[in-house]
Amino acid sequence: MLVAFIIPCLNEEARVRATAMSLAGGGDQLPADTDLILVDNGSTDATWTILGDLVALGRGRIHRVRERRRGFVPPRHRGVMHAAGLARRRGVATDDVLILQGDADTIYLPDYIDRMRSAAAANVLLEGSIGRVNEGDPRLLAYRALELKVDQVIRAYEVDDVQETLVDDKACGYRLTDYERWGGLQREYAADGSELHAETTRLFLRARALTGAMRHRVESASALTSPRRILEDPVLYFCTAGYPRERSWVARLRRAAATAGGPRVALGEDSSYANEAAIRYRLGHTLALFWILPWLTAILLEDSLPDMTPVGFGPHNFSRSDLVERPGAVLMRLLAMIDEPEAALSKLLDQHANEAARALR
Repeated sequence: MLVAFIIPCLNEEARVRATAMSLAGGGDQLPADTDLILVDNGSTDATWTILGDLVALGRGRIHRVRERRRGFVPPRHRGVMHAAGLARRRGVATDDVLILQGDADTIYLPDYIDRMRSAAAANVLLEGSIGRVNEGDPRLLAYRALELKVDQVIRAYEVDDVQETLVDDKACGYRLTDYERWGGLQREYAADGSELHAETTRLFLRARALTGAMRHRVESASALTSPRRILEDPVLYFCTAGYPRERSWVARLRRAAATAGGPRVALGEDSSYANEAAIRYRLGHTLALFWILPWLTAILLEDSLPDMTPVGFGPHNFSRSDLVERPGAVLMRLLAMIDEPEAALSKLLDQHANEAARALR
């Protein structure tokens, strides 16, 4: 099976070479029957030049292409279309092409590509196992301890891995045939015009509704993501549990963080701190995305339900067609409940945020 590994790049001069080399096992040669497609998304630094250097090392298997439309969907889709063109020119059927998505700030551990390739199957979205680069920074260990202590208060709400619907964009894959059947990555926008992210999660929700697609975790295919987003904006990363929120919501969070009583997160070498407002946001994102979303999806698709049913929440405002036509709107509606005082989720958060805050004292 031909593998096309696609990495969007926007001002990644400091990181993309290490990412590419990790896919080559630290050497200069990719696994057999593998193409690395590097998509520049309008970089203003030396990224394009570095991509050219990598192409020269790639023995015809590393490609650089441009996608000038900024965003998450355009460069990933451009990479898939380039892979489709390569397959046609080589006479390879779309059933025999595996698309792997990556990011330029992620290190892929040995045999990642071959292990994902071995797990490929029809109508299945693959997801690798993601960890976090430590880089010897004690603040990251303290931050991880903070995450674990806060998340522990809602551990009982966890669903089985097979029931999860959220997908990590940087460590997943699918056959080219399925990408086409599922309708491909699509752009969606909030009411105020802000573009919605989580593009692969939205693709998977559509795939489940259209074709009954399944998700399969490939535990042996491991990758380590950069901690730079934590270090650059710990309040945002902590509050969203790493979920990529739309620009307008991020602006509101930052305004709230600038006010008295707003969310606070501080990284320390011995311990990290989050106040109750920040904890509430984190728990809200976690419950909405990893508990209510799987339950709602199972209801709409008449699938097996998670063990714990969300109290006071019903599926009457959604339909199966929403997962096909407006998966982003479904995600937005669930996340909006975090800030709705009368919503059942909001009341649950009041209870658990206080519990977590007490545990940190």
